[in-house]
Amino acid sequence: MIYKNFTIENFKGIKKVSLSLRKNDLVLLLGLNESGKTTILKAIEAFDYVNDPFSEYMNDFQRTIRNKSDVGSNKSAKITANIEIDNPIKIEWFKSILKSLKIESSVEQNIEAFLREINSLKTVTISRVFPFKNGNPKPPYYEFITDHPFAKNKYSKNLAKLIVNRCPFIIYFEDFKDRIPDKIHIIRTNDAFNSDWYDIIDGLFYNTNPDYSIKEFNTYYSTKNPRHEDAKTVLKRVNMALNKAFSDKWKDLSGVKDIHETELTFNHTSSKYFEIRITDKDGTTYKVEERSKGALWYLSFLMKTEFRRKKLRKNHGRPIFLIDEPASNLHSTAQQNMIEDFEKLVEDTSVIYSTHSQYLISLDNIKNTYVIKRDSGIITSSIWSDYIIQDKSNQSYYQPLLNLLNIIPNNFDIPWKKAILTEGPSDLKVLNVMYSVCFNNKEKDFVIYPGTSAQNLKSLISLNLGWGTDFFVLLDSDKEGVKAQKRYIEDYNLTEKQVQILPIKNKKIETMFSKTEKSELYKLVFDKNKDKVNKKEFAVVFSILNTKKGLINRANKIISNETKSEFKGIFNSFWKN
Repeated sequence: MIYKNFTIENFKGIKKVSLSLRKNDLVLLLGLNESGKTTILKAIEAFDYVNDPFSEYMNDFQRTIRNKSDVGSNKSAKITANIEIDNPIKIEWFKSILKSLKIESSVEQNIEAFLREINSLKTVTISRVFPFKNGNPKPPYYEFITDHPFAKNKYSKNLAKLIVNRCPFIIYFEDFKDRIPDKIHIIRTNDAFNSDWYDIIDGLFYNTNPDYSIKEFNTYYSTKNPRHEDAKTVLKRVNMALNKAFSDKWKDLSGVKDIHETELTFNHTSSKYFEIRITDKDGTTYKVEERSKGALWYLSFLMKTEFRRKKLRKNHGRPIFLIDEPASNLHSTAQQNMIEDFEKLVEDTSVIYSTHSQYLISLDNIKNTYVIKRDSGIITSSIWSDYIIQDKSNQSYYQPLLNLLNIIPNNFDIPWKKAILTEGPSDLKVLNVMYSVCFNNKEKDFVIYPGTSAQNLKSLISLNLGWGTDFFVLLDSDKEGVKAQKRYIEDYNLTEKQVQILPIKNKKIETMFSKTEKSELYKLVFDKNKDKVNKKEFAVVFSILNTKKGLINRANKIISNETKSEFKGIFNSFWKN
């Protein structure tokens, strides 16, 4: 069976969005951060019940589906899939389950008649419904979208779910949260235990041999009946299966050039954990954190898509990989190579991926791009051919891409490839003025982008990663700045050089200036004496200095050499000026 299109209704901020796989199995969702791309991918993932959280978390999960403003909603969220029947559905597949439901023979005959009809049509449409009553979630169910009388039978929901169980698996892959842990612990009480990666490794064991599992493997190291040689045998076979899968499908992809062979090792001491090691072509062995980000992205992607045990549905048709912002922390060339890799993957899979990076857009596949936007909280989707009709730029077929992504205009006078990201507009103006002061009004060969606070620079960082910009983040060295620095370094695999805080501890940019400097600059701008200049007044002073270049030479005489030296050091820490 093959998924051909999805329609999503009343799912979070989505009223109704449709997505087709009919023309091509490589689909791009294009839009800025927070536009709703992830919501669409998560909705498609939710169609398949095997992706559900454990039952005790199901109600909480469903509450995330409901639009938060609809606190008393009775609207059902619904994901509908049109499924192509490439091989006839056989009632024998369901005999044992139907028998356990104690279905009467007459109903079974109706089921056979219904299956004959959808086999003849070679298509079936099934919705997964998430109902709500007064805002509270009710148990979800499947239903057929058809006029056939059987669709009203109480057993039709069971059959719809059984058919979904025969469909290809759907796997959501989130870039930053799916990195391979240094140690994959098997003891659930361990603070570092990761259930997702436990399932992946368990799936690798199962993929090697259905009788293999981590739980059984661990018994080989028991003190009462140690079987260390058997453990070595099993682990060797598991590694053979891992490398076979890697060689058969992934070795020709550009993103894995740094990987010649992979090995799963096991530490059977009291902590008990697996490690993944990578061997280069020259035989050198590395831990996962020592390899390139691109190689690790692909290895993580391989293991999650190939070996996630609960999603193994072999010979059930083309799987769908939902890839959210793939490797946007890689440089532009690696991102461009990734498009070619996706085109290879869709030889036997379907790939729906999202991005706001210009380097992950395939111009050859632009017709199969959906533009995602959010307006007043409502998420909309437009196929590219419809979107360009709405866009009034008319400069070129691809100009709407620049407009959509807010890409800096293609103008050589704007040095957008080098950038500093600041906490806010006030910091931008201070840096603009101080660059002119420190470097004698020299024209900048970089741009400065302001955020809204230390904690809200994710979109700017993602965009500049996507653009392949040589960028740096400058934060205050106060508590919030230090906290944000740590988070951005961890989330985006950046370095302390790329995400810097002011060189003096517990400083905000306005406190880099002495009380006397602030007062004299205030007098320069307003021709008024002010003994104590507050934060707002300071921001206004530099806002005016930023626009009135004639005042900068006079400001240069007010600002001390010590302050100039500190700011010059900041600029030189980014690029040598």
